[in-house]
Amino acid sequence: MRADTAPLPPSPLDQWPPRWAPEAVVFDCDGLLIDTEARWVQLQDAYLARQGVTLPPATRRSLTGASGQAVSIVLAEHLGRDPYEVGEELMAEAMADTGHTPQPLPGALETLRAVAARRPVAVASNSPREMLDAKLTGLGIAGLLGASIAVEDVAEPKPAPDMYLAAARALGAEPTQTLGFEDSEAGARAARSAGLQLIAVPSVPGQEPAAPRTLASLADPALRTWIESWEPRR
Repeated sequence: MRADTAPLPPSPLDQWPPRWAPEAVVFDCDGLLIDTEARWVQLQDAYLARQGVTLPPATRRSLTGASGQAVSIVLAEHLGRDPYEVGEELMAEAMADTGHTPQPLPGALETLRAVAARRPVAVASNSPREMLDAKLTGLGIAGLLGASIAVEDVAEPKPAPDMYLAAARALGAEPTQTLGFEDSEAGARAARSAGLQLIAVPSVPGQEPAAPRTLASLADPALRTWIESWEPRR
């Protein structure tokens, strides 16, 4: 059962491929462009397991795509510890996780580059600025972006709408005429609350983000055909 069961309003994405074209496009990063989200979940679960704690499935599901601060608070509640200390320990483990080299997810870079050739593009991520910039530079896409929104740039992280509203504003687009791409339930709620049209591409098992259109991969051939039909406006 999907956590977010409210009926979705009509969307131009109900038709596939759509006849509509966006003014701008905003991508999530972790779990959408790069395979870091699943690894981050594994690190959290391993951290808890060493202390004899397992999260209830509903709690684990709700934390996927959440900010590091939100994750630390919830984990600290289950451990009976200080959230700041838990956050510091989790960050240290993430920084020390050199055995996993993040890789772009299928179709991610090709899709972003195809979009960037035709529309203004942003990335909106719950990652801290330093980590987000490192990921974007490592992917070789920083120069393609009109904006990047990190957790420090807004009052509230996803699932609040702040990041997507800030991204659309930075690109000079109306939120309702902006297309978002997300992989998590928390991120999907953020994009929809901001008024964006949304394509979900879930990559972590158990996540069922509610969106007008869900794809198995950014390598979807119909997606690429649709993007290539947009008249360039950059």
